[in-house]
Amino acid sequence: MDNVLAYLRDHRREHLDWAIDLCRIPSVSTKPEHKEDCAAAARWTRDLCERIGLNATVHETGSHPLVYAEWCQAAGAPTYLVYGHLDVQPGGDPALWDSGPFEPLVKEGRLIGRGAADNKGQVLVHLRAAAAWLACESRLPVNLKFLLEGEEEIGSPHLGPFLEQNRDLLRCDHILISDTGMYIEGWPTITYGTRGLLYKEIRISGPKQDLHSGAFGGTVANPATVLARILATLHYADGRVSIPGFYDDVVLPSPAERQQLSRLPLDKQKYLVETGSLQVCGERGFTTNERRWIRPTLDVNGICGGFTGEGASTIIPAWARAKVSMRLVPNQSSEWLSRVFDETIRARCPQTVRLEILTHGWADAYVVPVDSRPVRSAWWALQEAFGREPVLVREGGSLPILPMFRKVLEADSLLIGFAGPSCNAHGPNENIRLDDLDRGAEAVARLYAYLAG
Repeated sequence: MDNVLAYLRDHRREHLDWAIDLCRIPSVSTKPEHKEDCAAAARWTRDLCERIGLNATVHETGSHPLVYAEWCQAAGAPTYLVYGHLDVQPGGDPALWDSGPFEPLVKEGRLIGRGAADNKGQVLVHLRAAAAWLACESRLPVNLKFLLEGEEEIGSPHLGPFLEQNRDLLRCDHILISDTGMYIEGWPTITYGTRGLLYKEIRISGPKQDLHSGAFGGTVANPATVLARILATLHYADGRVSIPGFYDDVVLPSPAERQQLSRLPLDKQKYLVETGSLQVCGERGFTTNERRWIRPTLDVNGICGGFTGEGASTIIPAWARAKVSMRLVPNQSSEWLSRVFDETIRARCPQTVRLEILTHGWADAYVVPVDSRPVRSAWWALQEAFGREPVLVREGGSLPILPMFRKVLEADSLLIGFAGPSCNAHGPNENIRLDDLDRGAEAVARLYAYLAG
């Protein structure tokens, strides 16, 4: 272990150059003009994997390729699959960056550039650890596989079919993912659960065209008014969601879990400043962290319809639309709630308008036991690398790949992320602290040893 850690410290500059080179490639999966860049990121990563001693190949998917790499020579040792992604969000307005989004910059102890945190820098943490073990010991403590895709930022449309077609190739005991963040800068964090998602769109249409509100007002239904009334019924006065059966399958957190979460520091004033809100609010009887991690929610994400430009245009709009998302917790079925939501909206919509409900996506929640061997191994590895006890958190967002991995590969996932809360993922000046990358690589190198027993 000492040799491995010394290698990582001696090669920090070289490993930083890896991250800079990979972040220079504008592998924006959502834009067709960057298709070749996505392929270039895959080839670059394959070449790096081969250079450090892994067997690696690029697999075509029908769109953006993915990289599979492995070292599986540890007889009798468990097998772990590292998942990550090489695609990134668009760079946005270059004027908002200290350097261009694809011109990586090291400044004040941080690597700034698109993909630095999400997810190229964190993918390389695992490759750095593997490189150190192979360079020093010519082996890894465990059998290791890498699955690095190029479509995560567009919903991983080809990942599911690839998993189904390559079950034997990807067979593993557990999955390792570093695509999450730290609770506080420099505080190692294990994420043991994520919320699910149900995303809907409500479309209300009335007259065949916009009508003069003076000539027709009071005689035909106004789609915008109807929509507003429906949306206003979705919550009770106490903040609870009014969809029938919404809470029926929700399991309250255990007293031990609530106690553990209550120990996490949360600066209420800083939270309000960061969000720009006047007060915290939400479901009664729960703390802010509980509301954002372990309780289900329903939010209106957008409303449109009618005239919203400058000046005045007194119309009855022909249509109005709203997008609504629900964040779900373990035991809630996204498929069942989808049907109940549709039935509820239809029952609350008057016959004076036409109603259409679209489903844009769903995913179930995900949670793992905190006393599992991988979680305990990560705890010790992170504590030793960062010099402080890790924190256990849930994530308010959704990662559909987690239940997919569990279903197809029959393996759970360990989430250890090294991006701080100010990393600006998806925003201008996306960044990650160099110290967290370096300590992260040391933590992962220790993790591989602990996972081997």
